[in-house]
Amino acid sequence: MIEILVTSIPFWLRVLYLRWRGMPITLYNLHRALFLWLVLALIVFFAVFYYHPKSYSGVVPFRIVPVVAERGGTVTAVMVEVGQRVEPGEVLFTTDDSQELAAVEVAQRQLEEIESAASSANAQVRAAQATVDQASAALKQASASLADQEELRSRNSSAFRENEYERLTNTVTAREAEVAAATALLETAQLEVTERLPARRESANATLAQAQVELDHTNVRSSVAGTIQQLTLNVGARAGQTNLGPAMLIVPDGPLQITAGFAQAARSVLHTGMAAEVVCYSRLNVMMTDAVLPARIVRIQNVIAAGQIAPTGQLLEPSSVANEGDVVVNLALEYPEHEALLPRGSSCIVQTYTTHLSGPLEGGLVSHAVEAMGVIKAVLLRTKAWTALVTGVGLGGGGH
Repeated sequence: MIEILVTSIPFWLRVLYLRWRGMPITLYNLHRALFLWLVLALIVFFAVFYYHPKSYSGVVPFRIVPVVAERGGTVTAVMVEVGQRVEPGEVLFTTDDSQELAAVEVAQRQLEEIESAASSANAQVRAAQATVDQASAALKQASASLADQEELRSRNSSAFRENEYERLTNTVTAREAEVAAATALLETAQLEVTERLPARRESANATLAQAQVELDHTNVRSSVAGTIQQLTLNVGARAGQTNLGPAMLIVPDGPLQITAGFAQAARSVLHTGMAAEVVCYSRLNVMMTDAVLPARIVRIQNVIAAGQIAPTGQLLEPSSVANEGDVVVNLALEYPEHEALLPRGSSCIVQTYTTHLSGPLEGGLVSHAVEAMGVIKAVLLRTKAWTALVTGVGLGGGGH
C-alpha cells in the first residue's frame, strides 16, 4: 500500500495538471501517467522486497539439559524447585545411598587391613634382619676359629687338633646355611613390604575411590549454570536414568541469538553485519514499548538443510525434495540489555535493511534511494506488529 501511494505521485500531478488546464480527465489523457505509475511501482516493489528481505520464521532458540541419575534409586531428597537458578556442581537431588555407603565402608576396612599388614611386615623385616645379623656374627666367629686351626695345621703345630678342625668346618658350613636361610627370609619380608603390600594398597585405594565415585553419583549435581524449568520428581520416586524420562530440565545460560530462515533468492543480499529489526510476538503490547528491537546479522549458515543427504537404502532423487529450503541466519540484538526482554522460544518477524550496495550501484544516487526505501519496510513492520497484536488478543479471530 505504501509503495502504491509513493509511486502514484506522477499520476496525481497529471490529474491536477488536467484540472488546471480545464481538460477532460480521460483514460487517454492519463495513459502515460498510469504507465509511469505502473513502472515506478514495479521498480519500487522490486527494490524494497529484494534489497530489504523479511522473514516470518524467526525464533529465539534455546537448549535444554536433561537431568538424569547416574545410578537408579529411590529419591531421598529434592533440593531445588521450578524456576530456581542453579550453578555447576550444585546438588539437585539425592537417591538412596545405603549400598554405596556399605561399599565405601568395606573398601575402607580393606585398606585398614592392608595398613595393619604393612606394620606387621615391617616388623618381620626387622626381625629377619636381626636373624641375618646374628647368623652372620656366628658365621664370622666360626670362620675365625676355623682359620686359626688352618694356621696351626699349616705350621704342623702340636696344638692342631684334627677333630676340632672337622668340628669347626662343619660349624662354618652350618652357619653359612643359617645365613642363607635368614637372608632368604629377609628378602621375602622385604618383597612383601616393597612390592606386594604397595600393590594391594593401590588396589584397595582404587576400590575405595570407585566406591566413593558410586557414592557421589547418589548426589545428582548440575553440570551447567541455568534455571530449572521443569521438575517431575518427588521424594520416594525412582530416579530416571535415560533422557526419555529426565528428572528435570535445565535451560542453561548463554548468549541470546535469533535464528531466521530467508528465501534462497535473498542469499546474495544478506551479509554479516547487516542491520535488522526484530518483532517478537511475546513482546507485543498496546504502547508498542520495546516491541521493535534493533539487531544485526552475526552469521549466515553456508549450507541449506533441505539438501542434506541421509543414509537410506534408496538412490538419491533430487526432485523428491519438494521444500526448497531456507537460508538460515543468526542475529544478535544490537543492545545486550534487550536480551532480558525476550523469552526463549519466542516467535519473531525479522526485517533486514540494506545499508550499502556493492557493485555498480555502490555510492551512487540509486544506492541511496534503495537504502532510503527501507523506511517503507520499517513502517510495514510496525503495521504488521499491530496486526499481530490485534489477532493475538482475539480481535482478528486468532488468539486462544
